[in-house]
Amino acid sequence: MPTRRGLVLSGCVYAFLVLIMWGAFNIHSGMPYETTFPYTSETSSWFNGFLYGDPLRIHTNTFYQLSYLMGEAFGIGGSYVPYQIIYALLWWARGVLVFLLLRRFLPSCLAVCYAAGALVIVHASDGALLWVGQMNQFGFIFWMLAAFYFLTLAFDSAHYGWAALFTMAACLFESMSMFSYESPLLLLLVFPLALLAKRRTWRRLAVLTAAWYCVPACYLLLTLRRYLAATGATYQESVMRKGWGLGSLMSDWSFNVVASLKFWEWPRGGWKTSESQAILLSLVAAMIFVAGGIAAIRVVRENGKTNPFVESVQSVRTWLALLTAGLVLLVLSFPVYLLLDSARGLWRTQFLSGVGSGLTLTAMAGLVSHGVSRRPVRTAVFLVLGAVIVCFGSISAIQKGGFHRWVWERHRAAMAKILRAAPSVKPDTIVVLTNVPKDSDPFGDSMWLDVSLRLAYPGIPVAGTYFYADGTRSPGNNLVAVGELWKWDGTGFPTAVREAPVANTIIVDSGQANAGSLVNVMPAFVCRAACAVQSYNPAAVITGPIAPRAARRYGIQ
Repeated sequence: MPTRRGLVLSGCVYAFLVLIMWGAFNIHSGMPYETTFPYTSETSSWFNGFLYGDPLRIHTNTFYQLSYLMGEAFGIGGSYVPYQIIYALLWWARGVLVFLLLRRFLPSCLAVCYAAGALVIVHASDGALLWVGQMNQFGFIFWMLAAFYFLTLAFDSAHYGWAALFTMAACLFESMSMFSYESPLLLLLVFPLALLAKRRTWRRLAVLTAAWYCVPACYLLLTLRRYLAATGATYQESVMRKGWGLGSLMSDWSFNVVASLKFWEWPRGGWKTSESQAILLSLVAAMIFVAGGIAAIRVVRENGKTNPFVESVQSVRTWLALLTAGLVLLVLSFPVYLLLDSARGLWRTQFLSGVGSGLTLTAMAGLVSHGVSRRPVRTAVFLVLGAVIVCFGSISAIQKGGFHRWVWERHRAAMAKILRAAPSVKPDTIVVLTNVPKDSDPFGDSMWLDVSLRLAYPGIPVAGTYFYADGTRSPGNNLVAVGELWKWDGTGFPTAVREAPVANTIIVDSGQANAGSLVNVMPAFVCRAACAVQSYNPAAVITGPIAPRAARRYGIQ
């Protein structure tokens, strides 16, 4: 009963924490980038939509496709709300799985397990936090923790049949994680050794790990085969670091470890939203954490324990064991990211370290509080230290959520202008956006306008590009208007329309303060060479109303 009550209590507190950090801005935020994920879902069968094109990351699409199917099932196809809900659930589940795992290793330390799960949730060092386009990062961490938990269940099970079932589940989840993203490789390799801390049963562990290590062995074999045959053209090779000196590697490694732990520096960059609102919400999150900790202690008291805070943590050895586990997980979270040229970017490289960081910070708070002799004060010190971390983590998360909401609104407004000017278009249309502000580019690359147009005009072959206010071409601009035709120049992201008449052009001026307006005369800078500007007739290309799913996607009433 205490275990069940503790799980319900922790799950509720974690839900409140996620709701505060995520709910501030993200419920109506969308995806200005990484829109190839929803586009793949919209153009694939329900099953193929789960599969990513890269065999080594074949499960990357899983939760994007699940979000898409959820939207279709509830009749809100096109909306990004289902994506946001799945994102929030994955975030919440991370804390719950950490809590369940620690309860297996520290069964009599409910308050410690509760605090660790909370600090894992509020880890907010990564700049891409609350960007739903990185839901695959949350996905592979979820699968990894689920694999850890089921392997632990298999190790603890007294019944061989259940142990076999749990082992199969663990290996399935391990493969889902490993073939979503490569970064958890070292954590997957080292975790079985942690089971020895429970009891030294070498025979069972040997059987379990024989199955467990088959997954990373297959992954490494497939990776080796790919890169032996590669010619440097893969995406992974294009983003690899240029300097391989030991000093440089160790410096980047320590930089990331420290950044993951320095919670007071997690809020980085400027504010795009109200700072006072974030501070107020973070204080609420800290109070909820403290209230949950007190409730966890009451659960232990009602179970008749003599020391309600640290029932079996009367020795500093338990805190040191938790600290060691946290540091190992933290340090081993980064080696794969060190291969990147952007190893110090703190962008998509800090998510995985959240688990190790949460355990490490919990242990540090426990060691500090352990120096206090009086138990009530010791409890208060531990909870206050945890609340400070929750406060900073919440502020950082809300700040990042506000930033990503600002980026989305900038993108959404640009797409809304296009749709209001040209609600629907005939097949093989080329959409050109002009007067885009260079210092506040809503796309960043023509690729992201091009894919967004495919989502704005579902089922209609379209392509697009844009120009800045000074007439210069956008990054990735690979459509060329020459003579009577638009043509893809063969570079960059392949367009859906490779060739189309200049007469099929729509040009929208994004600089208008109103809903956007059609450009009646084709500007000279749109053509790379002389082209048939006299054939430009946008009224002949526009057809029908805005598609309902496009209206839901871009918030058009």
